[in-house]
Amino acid sequence: MVPDAAVKHYEQMQRLQALVVLAGAQLWSEVSLTDLSGSWAAQVPLLVPVLSGVQVKAASAGASYGAATLAEQSLYEAPQHFVNPKGFSGIASDGRSLEGALYSAVPYVKNLIGGGMAPAQALKSGGSFLTTITRTQVADAGRGAAGVDTVTRNRVSYVRMLNPPSCSRCSILAGRVYRWNAGFRRHNRCDCIHVMTTARAAAETEGLIHDPYEYFKSLSPEDQDKNYTKAGAQAIRDGSDIFQVVNSRRGMKPGGLMTTEGTTKRGNFRATAGDSTRGRRLTPEAIYKLNGDNRAGALKDLEKYGYILPGGQNPLGSITGQREGFGALGHGGAHPAARKRVEDAITNGRDPAVRATMTESERRLFDAKARWELVQQGVNPYGAPSMTPRAKINTSPLTPQISAQVEKDYRRWVATGGQVFK
Repeated sequence: MVPDAAVKHYEQMQRLQALVVLAGAQLWSEVSLTDLSGSWAAQVPLLVPVLSGVQVKAASAGASYGAATLAEQSLYEAPQHFVNPKGFSGIASDGRSLEGALYSAVPYVKNLIGGGMAPAQALKSGGSFLTTITRTQVADAGRGAAGVDTVTRNRVSYVRMLNPPSCSRCSILAGRVYRWNAGFRRHNRCDCIHVMTTARAAAETEGLIHDPYEYFKSLSPEDQDKNYTKAGAQAIRDGSDIFQVVNSRRGMKPGGLMTTEGTTKRGNFRATAGDSTRGRRLTPEAIYKLNGDNRAGALKDLEKYGYILPGGQNPLGSITGQREGFGALGHGGAHPAARKRVEDAITNGRDPAVRATMTESERRLFDAKARWELVQQGVNPYGAPSMTPRAKINTSPLTPQISAQVEKDYRRWVATGGQVFK
């Protein structure tokens, strides 16, 4: 059962998004096709403070609901630091200014018109595009703050909560337990949120583990085809691993018949298929197309190309391996000092000041600040012993160009909390 606090937070985020969407729609209605750029440029300054203010509210909500979520599970952990909600407002989640993000609706409309779409229809599509922008910025502010709040609490992990209807990518990510150093992957208009917990056992006890196959079966055949593609949905119905089917689309080549997913040196498909496929992997679309009405042949090829797995349709994934790594600095556990720090953090709780156990976002901000401090001292940070591997240490002088680049980087990471949004 999902904690009531998490459900209420999701509902609150929906209300906050609706406020900005409504404001954006009202201002977009003032846009004129005779002067797209000028008419929208006059409205953007009116929308920016509204969106920025709602971002603060979303970040405040995101930073607060985790405590109640943990308390419902009797797993409360006090934060070591408090999140600053204002740090998640006033800037777009991809690093652009809010003005730039909102104004991008105009080039979007112009591109549609240039492609042959009727101007009135293009303008309507521009409104939908603007809705996507505003909804995403509000949601990302809340998720960003929730992620930082998770990091501030020792021994706390998070489970990704699915809010149906959801896309295929979200359906296979939901329900997994992630530790502090795992980013929250999302797409435009993604409405998944964090549900804090302390361990997989606790997540299973609380019923937070999500079964993607149950979600798939809850959909009508038409919605299955729509969310997972017709061939992908059929492959899942025929017994294929849902994770392999969905992930195959990441490396799909033009034409949709081949994929590079799993074919790299360390890829599971390449390791299990050996030379039988010469490193080439067909997509489910190609398999059904080549086999036509021959279902037995299709099933044989689904197994041959790594979609039907020996472990069957396991909601936790049939491919086993290292579930938890040692971070970017641990190199798979090969670096003893970093490995020891991560092991200590897992057992005793994390010290946010230890670089080896920082999240990627924390490390970006930490390093950017350190480089900026060296610039202020007149030192080239890209050659300094404290910032550079021993083999690459040099004595190159600090130049104005380097100083300006370091300042730019520091401003960017301060504004985004070190996060990269995709």
